[in-house]
Amino acid sequence: MEKYSCAFGLDPAYVPVLQEGGLRFTGRGEEGAVRVLELPGHPFFLATLFQPELAGDGSRPHPAITAFASAARERARSRSERS
Repeated sequence: MEKYSCAFGLDPAYVPVLQEGGLRFTGRGEEGAVRVLELPGHPFFLATLFQPELAGDGSRPHPAITAFASAARERARSRSERS
């Protein structure tokens, strides 16, 4: 559960087209509107319409931020091993 306070959103008319293109819609608001999407097979492709930095008290990063940092670290490590 995340706080969402934005006037923007995904036009529902585009959902089927984007799904056909491979996107997965993995989070929805209470009213059913898309709030999170991912691209399977990509090292890290996550789009949210909530702001993870607003969650919590600032003492630890949001799981989405931690996952992004881990994916970036792993990508850098694998690139340096290939060099």
